[in-house]
Amino acid sequence: MPAFPASRASRVELLRPDGARLALYVDGPADPDLVLVLAHGWQAAASVWDEHVRHLSRPRTRIVRYDQRGHGDSTAGRALPSIPLLADDLKAVIAATAPGRLPVLVAGHSMGGMAVLALAAQHPHLIGGKVTAALLAAATTSGGLDLAAPRHPPLRRLVGITRHAMAAMCISAPAPAGRIRELLRPRPYPQPPIEHTARWFRAIMRHDVAGRIEALGRIPVHILVGDDDQTIPPVHALRLAAQIPSSRLHVVADGGHRLPTEHPEAFLTALEQACADALPPAARRHRRPRRRERQTVQAAGRPDGPQAG
Repeated sequence: MPAFPASRASRVELLRPDGARLALYVDGPADPDLVLVLAHGWQAAASVWDEHVRHLSRPRTRIVRYDQRGHGDSTAGRALPSIPLLADDLKAVIAATAPGRLPVLVAGHSMGGMAVLALAAQHPHLIGGKVTAALLAAATTSGGLDLAAPRHPPLRRLVGITRHAMAAMCISAPAPAGRIRELLRPRPYPQPPIEHTARWFRAIMRHDVAGRIEALGRIPVHILVGDDDQTIPPVHALRLAAQIPSSRLHVVADGGHRLPTEHPEAFLTALEQACADALPPAARRHRRPRRRERQTVQAAGRPDGPQAG
C-alpha cells in the first residue's frame, strides 16, 4: 500500500490487473478523518479538480484525484473500455488510499458519476460501510443515454445514429478526426487519442445500472445538475433522485454540463455538504437532517452550448 506523506500533491501509480497504470494525485494530511475520491468525466483529466482542491476548507481530508484509465497520465490497459471497468478501478483506488476504517466520500462528474453508480451496482457491500456518502455531479445517469435506441422517436434516433457514425469515423480515421477536435474543442489538458475517446463514448452509451443502485439508499447522496445541461439532460438527475430515497437534488440555475469548472462555487457548496454528511456522527458539525429535498443554486454566467464530460 502506498505511503502518503503530509505534504501536498503526492503522485503515485496504481497498477491494474490488465496492465493499466492509474495516475493518482493525493493531497492532505497523513492522518485524515475522511478520504475524498474525485472521478472526472469523459475526455477530461484529474486536473479539472485542481481549483477545488485549493479551495476546499477541510484540512483533515485526504483528497484523491486520479486520471481515469486512458485519460491524462493513466494508461489504457488491455481491457476493452466499459463503465464496469471504471467501477473496478474506483474500488481499487479506494482500497489503496483509504485503509482501515477511514470513511470515504466518492464524487464523480459525468462519466465519473457513472463509475460511482456502477460501483454501487457491482460492489454494494462497500456502500454504507466504506463509502459513507456520494456526490453525483453534472447530471450523470443510471442509463438510457443512447438516442439511437428504438424507443426514441425518429428525429432523436437520427441524432443518435449520427453520433455513432461519428464515433466510427474517429476509430477508422483518427488523424483527421483528432485535428478537427483540436480546432473545435480545445482543452487546457491533454485529451485521450480520439479513437480511445470514441470507444469510451460507446461504453457510455452501453451504461445501464437502472434498478441496481438500491445500495445508495443507505447513505447521503447529493445530486448536482444544471438546468440547461444539453449533454445529459436534467431528466436523468430527476430519475436518479427518484431511485435513491436518501438523495438531495441541487439544481444550478442556467448551469450546463461542465458544472465543476463552469460553476465551481455551486460545486464546492455541494461538496462541502457531502463531506459533512460523510463523517461519522460524532465528528459532524451543524449537520442538516438527511432527507430528500430540492435546492436551487443561483449561478452567474451561462456556458456556451453542449460540452463533453
